[in-house]
Amino acid sequence: MQQNEPAPRPMQPATQPKPAVQLPAALVREFDGDHLEARVADAVRLSTVSEDGWPHGAQLSAGEILAVNATTLLIAVWPQSSTTANLVREGRLTLSLARDGALVEIRARAHAVAQRQTALELSVFRVEIESVTEHRAKYAEVLSGVTFRLYEPERVLARWREQIAMLRAFA
Repeated sequence: MQQNEPAPRPMQPATQPKPAVQLPAALVREFDGDHLEARVADAVRLSTVSEDGWPHGAQLSAGEILAVNATTLLIAVWPQSSTTANLVREGRLTLSLARDGALVEIRARAHAVAQRQTALELSVFRVEIESVTEHRAKYAEVLSGVTFRLYEPERVLARWREQIAMLRAFA
């Protein structure tokens, strides 16, 4: 390098979105347990830490998640599932969903509050949010996340309404 040349600039790390510590108001409304009919195809990706340290994925439907407020959710999961075992053992989880052109990542900790709820004997966990990050790309937008089609929408909606009523009892 010659004496008059400026020193090379060090590489700058990519800027990371600053996480929030609570859900945006629009997401609280999405998880309020109302208007389930409008959310029959939506799924929220639930990732836990398995016993061997690997990520374990599951999906929550609109009938299995309820916002108590902007920092607390209640979720209902199958009692004999790996997800329940992971939450009991580890407590850490990440919820991921596509929203408003971004991938929203919600990191949280859960603890069990009830077992054997509803006819399905679901386990209920209180989820305390630690961070909410919207991941956006400058060159593209996220159009959708995991979606599904219900085989028996009216029957499932009836069950979801029962589950949301049960979750509200723990709010």
